[in-house]
Amino acid sequence: MDLNAAMNWMSKTALSGWVTGSPWIWPGLETLHFFGLSVLIGGLVIMDLRVMGYKFGLPLGVVYRIIPLVFAGFAINACTGFLFVMGDPHRYAVNYAFKVKMVLLLCAGLNALWFSWKISPQMKNWTEDTEGSRSTKFVGAASLILWFGVGIHGRLITFFG
Repeated sequence: MDLNAAMNWMSKTALSGWVTGSPWIWPGLETLHFFGLSVLIGGLVIMDLRVMGYKFGLPLGVVYRIIPLVFAGFAINACTGFLFVMGDPHRYAVNYAFKVKMVLLLCAGLNALWFSWKISPQMKNWTEDTEGSRSTKFVGAASLILWFGVGIHGRLITFFG
């Protein structure tokens, strides 16, 4: 199946019809997507800055409690983003900003996996005063840069569509 055939199929599904069939669904999804992004980025800023060495007087245990919120924000965005693509697949398939956003999202996911496998186990013994290694700081900085890039390119989809 080629890309055009896949987009044609997607645009004819009941899900696509639901997303585009009401004047309220798309704006509602946009609102949820913005909320999810706010929770995701807000939590990541706190976590990544802490990993990079900014302490804010926060013990790591407090920072770890933010992780479920970050995942919830990501889940909201993944679901609403999927619905956007299903609702208007032709628009997204040719959109430069969307393509860049997906590449950045993949890189952010790989960075998060690296964090989970290599950095997070080191942090179990961190106290409020522990300073992270250079690689830990790099992963935190990369996370911030990548996720802000995802958000910026998500916003640019409108202008490149």
